[in-house]
Amino acid sequence: MHTALFVLALIVDLAACAFGLDNSTNNSTTDTIAASVETDQSAVAQWQVTFEDHFDHLDLTKWQVYHECSTHHDCIHNDEKQVYLRDQVYVDNGHLVLEASNVSHYSPASGERHFRSAKLDTATSFSQRFGKFEARIRLPRGAGMWPAFWLMPKGGQCWPMDGEIDIVEYVGQTPQTIYACNANRHYDPDVCGPTGGARSDGSLSDDFHVYSVVWTPSSIAWYMDGQEFYRLPPTRGCRRPSSLFLPSKPFYLILNFAVGGTWPGEPTAATTFPQRMVVDYVKVFQRKHVPSQMPILLHT
Repeated sequence: MHTALFVLALIVDLAACAFGLDNSTNNSTTDTIAASVETDQSAVAQWQVTFEDHFDHLDLTKWQVYHECSTHHDCIHNDEKQVYLRDQVYVDNGHLVLEASNVSHYSPASGERHFRSAKLDTATSFSQRFGKFEARIRLPRGAGMWPAFWLMPKGGQCWPMDGEIDIVEYVGQTPQTIYACNANRHYDPDVCGPTGGARSDGSLSDDFHVYSVVWTPSSIAWYMDGQEFYRLPPTRGCRRPSSLFLPSKPFYLILNFAVGGTWPGEPTAATTFPQRMVVDYVKVFQRKHVPSQMPILLHT
């Protein structure tokens, strides 16, 4: 497990929810939000599991697997080059595998696509408002790779009206960097808080890491391997309160592995295939003793 050096940045890039990390970030900026590790047993004891999958098999009562999904059916947003096919996701030795291959695919629905990959979500089975959302993932490597673990609102309006929470996004040409984002219609360059990120001292594709968010009515905090690296709302330097960014509807889980696009760029001759996003588990928690008048879970 690599020791992570965490740095923060705020930029204007809503479409990709991305930013560049600058090694020259000064200590005063880094110290604005102190890193913390959830090791206190009393903190751990406050959670109860509301959803979990350890991938002994592909449980289709939990996951909706996308098939023949590309420029249609709302699967392409940033000029990605893949088509999502159901046979690109499978379980191997207790792990969920989303596999990207450079095998072309044509169908009347998808047209000609140069890469095959996978996407699945819980839109039809599970969503939750507030709580802790967590997955243990080994990320792929190589230019053009764009895996993500993220949340979208159940029954939401057109993006970004009801928000989006990116727990982890990763582009293969920056193998030591992960990205996190909270986006919604209140996006404003003068408001602190839309984007954060973390940098590791080793490639994030070398081993599994635990990526999570803790989402409350007043804040969202991002963690890697239990260490907090970003939090909304930040406490200083903001013209307007970043609480406007905080979503309030139940959100469902998404795992996907895009290839190419306006942010990661295209795979190069050095990018090897197949590439795999490997998920050890996914868990969602709810705080115990939540006020009874606050609706939290939505199961369909």
